[in-house]
Amino acid sequence: MTAQTAQTATPTPPASQWKWFSALTGLTSLAIFLQAVTAGEFVSQDHREVWIGIHNIISDVTLALALVTAIFALMTLRKFAPALASIAVVLFVLVLAQTAIGHLITDAHADGWIGVHVPLAFVIFGMTAWISFRATALRRATT
Repeated sequence: MTAQTAQTATPTPPASQWKWFSALTGLTSLAIFLQAVTAGEFVSQDHREVWIGIHNIISDVTLALALVTAIFALMTLRKFAPALASIAVVLFVLVLAQTAIGHLITDAHADGWIGVHVPLAFVIFGMTAWISFRATALRRATT
C-alpha cells in the first residue's frame, strides 16, 4: 500500500464495534417485533388490559434500546457510516413519537391516534430491519 492509498482509504471501526452495534440493533428489532406480537394479542379483546400493560412495558424497553443504539452509533460509527448513524437517530425519534402516541391512546383514551400509531409501527419495523441488515453486512465486510 502506498502512502497516497493509505491517506485516501476509508477508515473502518474495529470489528468489535460492529459486533456491539449489530447486537444492539438486533435487540431493538426483537423488542419492536414483540411490540407487534403484544399488539396483536390485545386486538382480540381477551385479557386486553394485561396485554396493553405488557405492550406498554415493552415500549419503554424498546425506547431505551433505541436510545442506546442511537448514542452508540453517534459515538462510534458516525465517522465510518454516517448514514447508518443518522438512521439510528431517526429510529429513536420515531420510537419516541410512537411511545408518546401509544400513551395518548391508552392513557388519554385518544383512539383517533390509532390511525397514526399502526402505520408508524410499520415504518419503524421496516427501519429497524434495514438497520439490522445493514449493520450485519458492514460487520461482515470488516471482519
